Amino acid sequence: MSYHIGLPQQISKTEALLPLWKWLFFLLLALPWQLHASTEQQIRSHISAEVQRFARQLGATGQVQQQIELSLPPALQKKPACNKLMISRSNAQQAPWGRTSYSVECRDQKSWQSRATAKVRVWLPVVVASRQIQRDEVLSADMLSTRLTELEQSKLGVELNPEALLGLQVKRRIAAGQVLSRQHLTAQLLVEKGNHVLITVQSGGFAASTKGVALEDGQLGQRIKVQNLSSGVVIEAEVVAEARVQTIFKSH
Repeated sequence: MSYHIGLPQQISKTEALLPLWKWLFFLLLALPWQLHASTEQQIRSHISAEVQRFARQLGATGQVQQQIELSLPPALQKKPACNKLMISRSNAQQAPWGRTSYSVECRDQKSWQSRATAKVRVWLPVVVASRQIQRDEVLSADMLSTRLTELEQSKLGVELNPEALLGLQVKRRIAAGQVLSRQHLTAQLLVEKGNHVLITVQSGGFAASTKGVALEDGQLGQRIKVQNLSSGVVIEAEVVAEARVQTIFKSH
């Protein structure tokens, strides 16, 4: 003799389905917060990309260390999700760190506008003096190193590439560990007006040298006027070293 009891099976199926319905119920409850987090993430991503882009313009390479404290108005939590979110700031030409206000506009069918405020901190490896440097010294590689330093809006004249400063002359004494800026430096004159120079003329694989006199001051890589002492001819030549200039003669 056998018995078939259907009720316990029905209860068993119902119990198996309850966790799924509970999960969906709690997902629906959490949906507004997820939409808000999505909008917040879009704003954070925009700010982070803007920081990276501006840092690259300053010459930064590698990863940029940053910290973003984002403040959103309570009304933004009630805004629907947006697939076409436009984020902008009025002072777009300035570095996107410090305290900055952003305009947030949704251009979906259900459009809306809001604002957000961010406090952004950024650290980059900037050039510092590895030892004390005296006034009028010419920078060499052993004088320079880099240190991770927080940037400020008021101090954007920092240098990120030590090689770009080699050969420049220091205007005043710089302490060890001090951040270097272009305002501390000047380009060293390799040629001074009125001084004798050696003029090298290149044509194809042939090169010849003669003496001349500089008619202008010249820094490395700069083109200046010089006069050939033998012929009296005035030409333009590039400063290649101390008291030396070079010109390339092209035959037609």
